Amino acid sequence: MLAAAVLLVAGGPSVPALAAEPGPAPDFALKALDGRNHRLSEHRGEVVALLFWGSWCGACRNEIERLERLRSTYAAAGLAAYGIVLDEDPAEARSITDALGAGYPQLHDRGRAVAKVYRPRALPMLLLVDRGGVVRFAYGELDARGERAMLADLRSLLDE
Repeated sequence: MLAAAVLLVAGGPSVPALAAEPGPAPDFALKALDGRNHRLSEHRGEVVALLFWGSWCGACRNEIERLERLRSTYAAAGLAAYGIVLDEDPAEARSITDALGAGYPQLHDRGRAVAKVYRPRALPMLLLVDRGGVVRFAYGELDARGERAMLADLRSLLDE
């Protein structure tokens, strides 16, 4: 279960820190909004950022843009990124990511099977998975201080 897999949750004042043991990220396969299939385990050896979001979540738009900036900056260092879309109808999600210029795959979690395994506490939820496939960090909506902490954590994972 993922509850034991999340090492840290950081973010704004409304997102408390949790202490738990890291654990393996459960594998999944989902179809992206563009129709392509993606599997988490295809990215062993890379750091993977998973962003759980929905079109009804206003704060999610900022995190979609932030993850695009991170992906653009750190892809060459081994960062892969996925959006996990929780909308039942993906049309609005596609419209949002197209407008925001998100260049990473948006995976449609129809029926929320992956969300049921990962159990994001709130949206947006960003998970960082290390090169060995272990969930090491989780973040809610980030303020400036939370973003600095997340960047330090991300860089440490990329350096491992």
